[in-house]
Amino acid sequence: MHLAAITQPVSTITDLLIRLCNAIGFSIYAATCYQEFSGIGGLGPYWAQLFAKMSMATGDMQAFCSYNYDVCEAPPVIKIDESQYFSPKPPSAMTAPEPSGQTINVLHLSDWHLDPRYDIGSEANCSQYLCCRPYSTNTELHTGVNNASVQASRFGYLYCDSPPDLALSSFATMDQFFNKSDISFTIFTGDIVSHDNDDQLSKAYIEYEEQVTYEVFKAEMGKSPIYPTLGNHDSLPEAYNTPNNIFPGANGMNNALAWNYELLSSLWLADGWINSSEADYAATHYGAYVQQAAPGLRIISINSDFWYVDNVFNYFNFTNPDQSGILSFLASELEACEAAGQRAWIIAHVLSGYDGTNALPNPSALFQSIVLRFSPATIAGVFFGHTHEDQIQIFYDYASTSLTNGSRLRNTTDIDLTKPLQMGYIGPSITPLTGNNAGYQVYKVDDKTYSITGIQTYFANVSESLTWETPVWEFEYDTRTAYNINGSWPATSPLNATFFDNLSKAMLVNHTLVEEYNLRETKSSVVTKNCTTEACAVQKVCYIQSGSVAVAARCTQGEGPF
Repeated sequence: MHLAAITQPVSTITDLLIRLCNAIGFSIYAATCYQEFSGIGGLGPYWAQLFAKMSMATGDMQAFCSYNYDVCEAPPVIKIDESQYFSPKPPSAMTAPEPSGQTINVLHLSDWHLDPRYDIGSEANCSQYLCCRPYSTNTELHTGVNNASVQASRFGYLYCDSPPDLALSSFATMDQFFNKSDISFTIFTGDIVSHDNDDQLSKAYIEYEEQVTYEVFKAEMGKSPIYPTLGNHDSLPEAYNTPNNIFPGANGMNNALAWNYELLSSLWLADGWINSSEADYAATHYGAYVQQAAPGLRIISINSDFWYVDNVFNYFNFTNPDQSGILSFLASELEACEAAGQRAWIIAHVLSGYDGTNALPNPSALFQSIVLRFSPATIAGVFFGHTHEDQIQIFYDYASTSLTNGSRLRNTTDIDLTKPLQMGYIGPSITPLTGNNAGYQVYKVDDKTYSITGIQTYFANVSESLTWETPVWEFEYDTRTAYNINGSWPATSPLNATFFDNLSKAMLVNHTLVEEYNLRETKSSVVTKNCTTEACAVQKVCYIQSGSVAVAARCTQGEGPF
């Protein structure tokens, strides 16, 4: 396909893709192969551009085959030359600052997934991935919109994206639990658009969802700022983001997807969440920006699609862990924070590790190295979304053997599980999809160090939505109370990597903790699958202890409810 792509017009490559799809039976997200590659989905020209850039020298074809079709062996994980990205770690970076004892409140929202096409009364227990649409059916029960086995409530259901009444109720009910005006700021870790197939999306639909959502956020939170990051569904095609250097002379101004970055950055600027220079940078650099969110705290927002497996443009120059430059940007901003004696939060959508199914190994390895270099002194927390679940991910320091014989190349799989350094907080989703409840979290944050000192989780049990006159939100649990093993964690200490490392190790000997964590992952969903075996407990703990894809590769697969 590479040879064809560099010698034939795009229309020929698109036609070849349609023929191959029909002949082989590609897994597609459209009604037909034509709609996927040439019709409304329109992926053919993007794939043609990718194939023209691929090279066997950097393992591109092998990687594309392995991660998209699972018939080729995955390329080996590269070792990271950290000197290309950041300076050596000074002794002053080894210790986190002492907490002040004073706190502020921060709201964490994620995976909004507003569904403008939600159809009240349609089949909510369907056989398709996304239910509550006019065409949803349950093929086993032979039910649909006219005889639904479970009617879609106006307030949502377990297998559907967020109807407007559910999404809006998340804000409307907050004052039952805390004073919304006491929220210092909000982080939103991405995903606005509903889970439609490729042939059901359009530029106009993406623009509508993004504009409406940020109008709602601004109206609900008023003067309290919101700091967003892009999710994989916040683009068209879904997850596709092209690096600015994809062809000679390319830059952020002529990137084919710049329209979306320009739109989002203009919305954030209009809402007063970022300034004009930050908006200009975001418009030309994939939506990335840095914002001084509070005295001594910088929030660094990066586009994690550049390590996401579904972004096809990650499959050229595959051995370069930072083709887009987004991780160099992150490292540079962290060095600036360190020099200024400030702390940083990193917000991104797609998690870098956990079960290892979402990110690609090379960029996630570099991301892990960056996090470890600037932890625990500069980075106060890393925040993700994407999974729709309430999860945690621990970054452990490298073992002394990860650099050998004076080599500058880091073996990023060689971690020391006795040295927890940093936390990845994976926020729960507003959307219930798939099989979850709706939820969000409020953080207690030290107002000097900006470390997380408390986490309260709130949820709406959408399995009961047909009985509601208005959505019912509830307090689910307090993290410090639920996971303070033996009551031994000091009341003034943050909920940091050591706190959660203690939890993960206790889970290996106390399976009740595993079951509690497993239920809370789904926000106490009634369809939560059990994790009662020793093998499931070991697998779940291994995921929690994995900060990158390469580290997660050591975990056993298929032993849990995943």
